[in-house]
Amino acid sequence: MKANLIIKIVEAHCSGSETHFESALFELIQDEERKGNVPLASSLRTAYQPGNIQAVKPGEGGTSAGGFVQQGLQTPVAPKDKDSMLDLYDIVHSDLRLDDVVLPQKQKDVLSQIIDEQKHSDQLLAKGIFPANRLLLCGPPGCGKTMTALAVATELGLPMAYVRLDGLVSSYLGQTSTNLRKVFDSVRNRRMILFLDEFDAIAKKRDDAHELGELKRVVTTLLQNFDTIPPHVFLIAATNHEHLLDPAIWRRFNTAISLGLPELEQRAVLLGRWLHDYNIERNLDCSLLAKVTEGMNCAQIKELVVATAKRALIGKDAFAEVRTLDVIAVLLQQMSMYSQDSMEVFTTVLRRLKDNGVALRTLEEITGIPKSTLSYRLKKEVING
Repeated sequence: MKANLIIKIVEAHCSGSETHFESALFELIQDEERKGNVPLASSLRTAYQPGNIQAVKPGEGGTSAGGFVQQGLQTPVAPKDKDSMLDLYDIVHSDLRLDDVVLPQKQKDVLSQIIDEQKHSDQLLAKGIFPANRLLLCGPPGCGKTMTALAVATELGLPMAYVRLDGLVSSYLGQTSTNLRKVFDSVRNRRMILFLDEFDAIAKKRDDAHELGELKRVVTTLLQNFDTIPPHVFLIAATNHEHLLDPAIWRRFNTAISLGLPELEQRAVLLGRWLHDYNIERNLDCSLLAKVTEGMNCAQIKELVVATAKRALIGKDAFAEVRTLDVIAVLLQQMSMYSQDSMEVFTTVLRRLKDNGVALRTLEEITGIPKSTLSYRLKKEVING
């Protein structure tokens, strides 16, 4: 052992700083791992099982935090991958509220129930009932999984450890499992959110013939840590590929919520709310815009709003008021980016506009394409369809 690390541990103990003590101890553990003293490093991790954060009754000391009482512990220092020296997670503080996330009411009700359980966790624990603290968010990209996780963190008033997969997943045999243990050990005695994004990267089915034994060991390590996660750590995982997850993983979650593409009502709310955020005068038919943005995810709708706001505020074509046709003009420009067959997408949007009462003359004004050409394209689409 390095003498300076021993001295740091003793000094931290004498100062009464649990944060400094833990930081020095884990520095020592990582040093032993680098030297190949894995058994000793493992013994040190096992020995450090602090009861410093407990679900004690209010009034017995400490600071209340969502039903749990923190005993003077601060935000942890993120552990690092020993080879790349990248932090294994970033500490994120959010100001997003649950009301800021546009979801179907049933999904919001489920999230509200989980948040209430966490806020009243002391009452549940007193009865021997653990509050829900493991949530899986599924769905295609851009549908609000990260926003939802951030909103939960805000509602609970907790910092989030956002796990960095670029640091967590290592090319060295056994290192990914070690990194995973470091992450769970680092937050184990903290009251915080642990967010595992792109979760399928470390939780794939173990019977996949194309995967090496290393991934199977990672999944086993993950399951072991899930089974020992304390109730004061709230774990949220997000994946775009829930069909790839190992069956045993599903049983470790209290709740799984599938976030799909925004529905008609959600799209109208998102368009109106985000355009309002830029404080620009608006004259919009959000109902029409919601219909023609069918099939777009939240991120694409956000980009549509941002692009429209930019056009309104700067450039030679800047305008004082955002009209429905201004948004549609930007939409037609952008839709070609979402498909390899840009003409097919372009024509589909034109068809939606015409079916919802937008005249060909107006479409000619927006696109610059002669009305006769537009009419021919739309008729051709109907014939081919």
